[in-house]
Amino acid sequence: MTMAQHTIDVDGIPVGYYVQGEGNGTPLVLVHGGTGHPETSFAGLLDEFTAQRRTVIPGYSGSTLTPLPAEGKVDVDMLADQVLAAARDAVGGPVDLFGISTGAVVAAAAAGRSPERVRRMVLLGGFVHYRRPWQRLLARTWRKLAEVDANAFAEYTLMHVLSDEFIDAMRPPERLSLRAGLAPTEGMVALVDFVSEVDISHYVDRITAPTLIVGMTRDQLVPVRYAREFHAAIPGSAYVEIDSGHAAATEKPDELSKVVREFLA
Repeated sequence: MTMAQHTIDVDGIPVGYYVQGEGNGTPLVLVHGGTGHPETSFAGLLDEFTAQRRTVIPGYSGSTLTPLPAEGKVDVDMLADQVLAAARDAVGGPVDLFGISTGAVVAAAAAGRSPERVRRMVLLGGFVHYRRPWQRLLARTWRKLAEVDANAFAEYTLMHVLSDEFIDAMRPPERLSLRAGLAPTEGMVALVDFVSEVDISHYVDRITAPTLIVGMTRDQLVPVRYAREFHAAIPGSAYVEIDSGHAAATEKPDELSKVVREFLA
């Protein structure tokens, strides 16, 4: 099935989004992570979702679909507004949200800003902020590698988004293919800067939609204790863990799809 691409202007920025699938269920909005690839972030899960419902995949600023603002920096309100605008343009009424990694942070902020727009929500690999010393060290190293060695940046990213066990089991061409998609673009670097500064503490307690937090026990980018803190910060949220690295959609697509579908049913 071909994804139809659309664009909506949000504060002077042309925000791109894809729409795929039909069905009677509540429309689903998928919010990608900081690598900026809405086309591939949910590739292993799309068939399951689009068979039952209309599915919208926005690309917020810094992604392959949507440019950065002129100043080259993004903030959480900007990205949340872009996601909400794309959802409103595509389907109109309330939606379910599924955000991964940075997209989980953006989705949570969107749900806090406009609670009436969100029916249910799943957040995978998200966090309230990335400002603790360990987080700052990781983000600072990540950002420096983008400046001095693009290959090292891609490899550093790969070894943090996938578990060591999963990487060891991959064939060399598979590793090379994934690494090639992680080279530092201007948008990706802006999103690394965004992660190092973001704090959605003022939004999480405004979330009213039933919310499921998914933590990954082998996550080396957002260690599972941060997922548990995310769960504790969102009133009434549910919590599950998957034995996976950060990119559970790549490592455990079937298990993740089942968890998401059951919660959003």
